[in-house]
Amino acid sequence: MHRQILLGTLISAVLTATVPLSLRPSVRQASDSARVAREAYCAAIPLSRRGKYGAAREQLRRAFSAWPVQPVYVRGYAALSARLQDTVEAVRALTLLADMGQSADLAADSDFAVLRSAPALQAVAARLAANAEPLIRSTVAATLPEADFFAEGISHDPGPGVWYVGSVRHRKVSRIDRAGRAIDFIREAQDSLWAVLGVRADPEHATLWVTTAAVPQMAGYAAADSGRSAVVAFDLETGRLKARYLLPASAAGHLLGDLVVAPNSDVYATDSRDPAIWRIPRGGTRAEEFLRDPLFRSLQGPTLDPSGRTLYVADYSHGILAVDLATRKPRLLEVPPRTTALGIDGLSWYAGTLIGVQNGVTPPRVVRLRLHPAGDRILAIDVLDRHVPLAREATIGTVWGDRYFYVANSQWEQYDDAGRLLPGARLEPLRILELRLR
Repeated sequence: MHRQILLGTLISAVLTATVPLSLRPSVRQASDSARVAREAYCAAIPLSRRGKYGAAREQLRRAFSAWPVQPVYVRGYAALSARLQDTVEAVRALTLLADMGQSADLAADSDFAVLRSAPALQAVAARLAANAEPLIRSTVAATLPEADFFAEGISHDPGPGVWYVGSVRHRKVSRIDRAGRAIDFIREAQDSLWAVLGVRADPEHATLWVTTAAVPQMAGYAAADSGRSAVVAFDLETGRLKARYLLPASAAGHLLGDLVVAPNSDVYATDSRDPAIWRIPRGGTRAEEFLRDPLFRSLQGPTLDPSGRTLYVADYSHGILAVDLATRKPRLLEVPPRTTALGIDGLSWYAGTLIGVQNGVTPPRVVRLRLHPAGDRILAIDVLDRHVPLAREATIGTVWGDRYFYVANSQWEQYDDAGRLLPGARLEPLRILELRLR
């Protein structure tokens, strides 16, 4: 798992205007805009590498115009404007980046060297630096001694007061009590588990649901298993295997990342490699493909409203989607101007809002997305926690009453794509942070 007058009125409108309700794009239009933006961004990269900054910026202008909530496009446009010594456009783009809450060290970035002494650039540089300052509202709730635990999924069972945390590296699930004591509830590679990515306790039916996938970062990875993924159900009391739902083979392969249990006991899981939502109906014997849509690109954590009628899903590349489970129709939630809901890993429902770990931006943070009563758009994005000293690799969390518990140091950035520990990597014991929501 992150402007100049010649742009004309289009970019000015992108920077300043709110989209009227009557002009909000459909899901199809939104997916087309995202595709246009990606294609333009990919076209800009080789041009920039060859020093053709003017042509590269024109491509970034297209990307930025089509998908203005993507900080990568904004940052790239600012850098190319600086290379072209266009202070006005560089500052305008960097201001938008700062408004989004993003940070950047312009003093250490050679792209901005030629404009570094400009007062306007120095002012926005100070705002970007301030966005990297810690906003500490959380405390350490538990620490696991295993430095290479490599955590991803987390859930809780309020009855006995325990957390369940999944290990990517060791292919297991640990149970942690209120005192922070941990035991291996699901043993390493038990019942042929691959890396554990999503964990969800269902106390009502005494079930622990787990998503698992074969990835290079897990111990004992076999290339022949690449692309295989499954949902596995274990007994919540004993850890005994109850059922295994293996996804059918596909050309792209599968990577089930997270899941949620609906009030009617249906289970929904998101596939981030072959983007689709999968469902296991209560009492079902297999996982069925529930929904596939052009807007799906990098699906992450799902959550449900209390009625169980709307499934909210974070898409790392596109934002927050709301899926009407009765009609199977998704919609992309509009965000307020000069904000972004991209790069959110997991979602949890809380009192009419969505709580998420936004680790696809710099720096990572915990945010609250305040929804319109109709649930069709996001009214505000509030930063709740930016615990940079302890949570540089924050990932999925879980709401427990009026508290939010999340994994602070998941360790994804400590390993390369082949699963090897990176040179100079420093592993630390797993930390779970607690954030009060009231």
